[in-house]
Amino acid sequence: MTRKRLRPAYSDAELKALYRTPHDHRRWRDHRLRVDVTVAVARWMAGDGVDAAADLSCGNGAILSAVPAGAKYFGDIAPGYRFQGPIEDTIMQIPQVDLFVCSETLEHVDAPMLVLGRIRDRARMLVLSTPVDAWDDDNPEHYWAWSREDIEEMLAAAGWTLHVYATADFRPQGLPYCFGIWGVR
Repeated sequence: MTRKRLRPAYSDAELKALYRTPHDHRRWRDHRLRVDVTVAVARWMAGDGVDAAADLSCGNGAILSAVPAGAKYFGDIAPGYRFQGPIEDTIMQIPQVDLFVCSETLEHVDAPMLVLGRIRDRARMLVLSTPVDAWDDDNPEHYWAWSREDIEEMLAAAGWTLHVYATADFRPQGLPYCFGIWGVR
C-alpha cells in the first residue's frame, strides 16, 4: 500500500478553528462536473433499489438527488437529522440503509479504515469519492494521500466489492486533483 499520511491529526480545538465556517463548494470550478460524475455512479448503484440512503458529507445534498423519490434520507439534509461531530461517531447514529454516500470526506478523517468498516456495518451499498494520487497535497484539511489501488485495497479489507469506478481528473485544466469515484457493495 502506498497511501501517505500528510499530517498528524488535529485536536478538537484545531478542528473547530479549521472548519469554523461551512464551505461553499459552488465556488470551485470543478465542483459541478465532479458532482455530476458522482451522481451518475450513485444512480447506477441505486438501480438495485433504495428505500433509505445516508450522507453525512452531503454539502448541498446534490448527490442524494440520485436516490429515487420516496426514499428516506438520513444525514445533513434530512429534516430532523442534523448530525454534527466526527463522522466516525455520527455513522453510529444512522439506522441501516441501502445506500451510503461518502463524498470527499475520507481524506479528512484520522481513521479511514474505521469509517469504511462502520459504513459497511450500516449500508448495503456505498458511493465513495476522494482525491487520488495527490501526493503533494497542501490542503490543510486533508490527512491522507492515496492511489486508486490503495482505496480499492481498503474497501476490500472493509468487506466491500467493487461494482463501478469512474475518474474525474482536473489536473489537465491546471487544478490540483484527480478524483476517484467508487460504487461498491
